[in-house]
This record gives sequence, C-alpha cells and structure tokens, in this order.
Amino acid sequence: MPTTKDFKLEELSKYFHLPEKAVAKELGICLTSLKKLCRSYGITRWPFRKLKSIQRTLAKVQDESAQPGVSAQYSAAGLVLECGDANNNVAPKSETSETSN
Repeated sequence: MPTTKDFKLEELSKYFHLPEKAVAKELGICLTSLKKLCRSYGITRWPFRKLKSIQRTLAKVQDESAQPGVSAQYSAAGLVLECGDANNNVAPKSETSETSN
C-alpha cells in the first residue's frame, strides 16, 4: 500500500478534476491521508469545486457571447460583455452629458 510520501504534487494535480473521496479511493489511501498530503503541499482546499465553478462560469459566458447581438470583449482586467445591436455594433459611451441652458 502506498504511503502519502509516494505522491508528488504533479501526480496529485492530475486528480484535481475529481472529488476528494474518488481520488482517495483511486490512490488507495484514506481521505484523511489525502488531506494531510494536500496540506503538506500547501493545498488548504481540494480544488474540484472551484474548478467546476469556473467551468460553469466559462460555459455561461460562452453561451451568452454566442447569442446574436452580444459582443464579447476581453481585457487585461477580466471579461467584459457589452450588448450591441443585431450587427454586434456597440454604441459609444459618452463621457459627459452636458446640456446648455
């Protein structure tokens, strides 16, 4: 039976897409040992749920950007979606709206 010292971080990272219990069973160790192994590598939470959340968000954004009339813009700060007309033309935003009296 393998000990927790036999698993390297690279090997462990191959299982991040699976739930903790499934990984422990796959590796042939108990869940407590898997958690101790993760803590030894600085992994405080098993990343499965976070990865699933990111995948769901990405799928949602891709679905929204595939709809007609929606233009997706990517910036260094993150993802920004702007609604446009049927030709994906986005109306320019005015910086100030001054009215003269």
